[in-house]
This record gives sequence, structure tokens and C-alpha cells, in this order.
Amino acid sequence: MPEHPEPQLPTAPRREALRFSGRAGEYFRIWIVNLALSVMTLGLYSPWAKVRRNKYFYRHTHLAGAAFDYHADPVAILKGRLIAVALFVAYSVLTAMQSAWSALVALAGALAFPWLLVRSRMFALRNTSYRGVRFRFRPAYAEAYRTLIGGMLLSLLTLGLYLPHFQYRRARLLVDNSAFGTLPLRLGERTGSPDFYAIYLGAGLLALLCVFLLGIFSVAFAPPQLAGMEAGAAAPGFQLGVTLLSALVYLAFYFGVEGAVARVVFNGIEAGRHQLHCRWSLPGYVFLRLSNLLAILCSAGLLIPWAAVRLHRYRIEHMSAAIDGELDDVVAAEEQEVSALGEEIGETFDFDLGL
Repeated sequence: MPEHPEPQLPTAPRREALRFSGRAGEYFRIWIVNLALSVMTLGLYSPWAKVRRNKYFYRHTHLAGAAFDYHADPVAILKGRLIAVALFVAYSVLTAMQSAWSALVALAGALAFPWLLVRSRMFALRNTSYRGVRFRFRPAYAEAYRTLIGGMLLSLLTLGLYLPHFQYRRARLLVDNSAFGTLPLRLGERTGSPDFYAIYLGAGLLALLCVFLLGIFSVAFAPPQLAGMEAGAAAPGFQLGVTLLSALVYLAFYFGVEGAVARVVFNGIEAGRHQLHCRWSLPGYVFLRLSNLLAILCSAGLLIPWAAVRLHRYRIEHMSAAIDGELDDVVAAEEQEVSALGEEIGETFDFDLGL
């Protein structure tokens, strides 16, 4: 009788850690040249500086033995940036003149934000590759307007109660419309709206506790109660201390919520059978961001490259991917080049166009 081959059992996904091989000293040389040339050219070199910076960080980020890459054309970025700066100057002039047009320009900017977000993601992902395969973002303009404009209005009408769900919908918009070649990305069931509500509820309760403790501190150590010290002499230093302490608490909360939201989103990203895992420690992440900021301030900005490399290494090396199958099986999807206008307008007006 003919022998039948034994059926092959499915293999378990293998865990591949992300790795960053960049060094602060190497990046410092790139950063200082970028800074000098940008200053000497009154900012015209900044698109080339951006491309050099992104190429360094992407090419030193590795997964499963291969590095990422960045392909943006500096000239395309420059064209978009010049248009963005022109719009910003026009808005500033109209605002300084107290013209009624400034309100219309601001409203137009708010209404254009969903379009800018989509264009920004299309440009950023189209110019990012891994193993020679480009990432993509679908032009989901209608979904972007429903999610962003509707979410902002509902957040205002509900006095912020809708905000966590809005953040979840926004993350799903950005992830579910992305793809690695022909392999679509999605925000899986591991991440849901309750995760975002848990983050904001925990942050809100902790904020109330901090406000209560700061109030007790202010009353207990107010200048009139300090033995042997005149109130007038102690007040400026005391007020400065309270202000610095309040700023430190605010930054800790900001970085904590930022890290918690990003960790939840990254933990939910799936590409076919492949899954991303994020192991950021929130206390460690907050300490990293605060110590980076302190180092930059104390060094008058000279430690910016060190802080950037340190932050990128922490983010990357505390993530891994569960790979089920072979990444080389992904086929690159051809797509037309995307204008850089959306991304550069977003940067000029300081819109948050990322995750």
C-alpha cells in the first residue's frame, strides 16, 4: 500500500526582537552638520537634514536580520514646506491685523486637518521600506473626516467623556488603513476602547491625588509658616519651587499618558498572522523622557543627539514581533508617488500627525 506523508503540524510563531545599532557619537556628527547647514541656509537645508536624520535612524533599526529604510526626496519635502510656510505667514499676518479673515483661515485649517493627516501618512509610509517592500496608507479621506471631526465635536459635547473612545478610533484609523506591501495592518482584538478609558481614568484619579498633595504642600510649607524666615523674602523662592514642582508633575503625566497610549496601540498591531509586542515600562519611560529633557536643558541643547538616540533605542529594543511564517513572502504593491505637501503643512502648523 502507498505510504501517505505525515501531515506537517503548524509551527509556533517565532519571537524576533527589534534592535537599534545607532550610536550617539555617530548621530551627533550628522546632527551638528544638519544644524549648521540649516542655520547658514536660513532653513532651506532642513528637508535634506530631515532625510539624513530619518535615514540614520531607519537604517540602524533591525528586525529579523534586516534593516528599515527611508526614501523621501528632499526636493519634494522642500516644495511642500515652502507652501506650508507661506500659509503660516499669511495666517500670522491676518491674525496680527486682527482681521476677520484670520478666524476663517483657522477654521479652514481645522477642516483641512483630516486631509492633512491622510496625506501625511501616505507620504511617510510610502517612503518607508523593510526588506525592499514599501509600506502604504490607503487614502481614507471620508473615514478620516468622520473619525476626526466627529470625534472632536463629540468630545466637546460630552465634556471629554468621549475623548478616550475618540483616541481609540483615531488609532484604528491610522493602523487599519496601513499596509506592508500587500499585507494589511490592523488593530487587533488585544486593543480596544476600554484600554483607553482605563488609561485616562487612571491618569485622572492620579492627577486629582497629585493636586490634593500639592495643595497640602502649599498650605503646610507656605512662607508665613516657615520658622525664622520672613514671608516677603521666602515668597519668590517658594513660588518658584511650587511652579517647578507643578511643571514636573504635569510633564510626568503627559509623558505617562503618551507612553501608555502608544504601548496599547503597538501591542495591538497585527499584520496578517504576525503580531507586534511592546514591553515599555511606564515608570521607566517617564523617567527616560524627564531625564532626557533635563540633560538637554543643562547642556544648552548639545545633548539633543544623545537624548534622541537614547529614546529611540529604548522604544525599539523594548518591542518584538511574533512572526508566523516568512516575511519574504510579502509582495510589494506598486503605488504612485505621494506629494509631501500634507506632511510638511502638518509639521509647520504643529499638528500631531503620528500615532
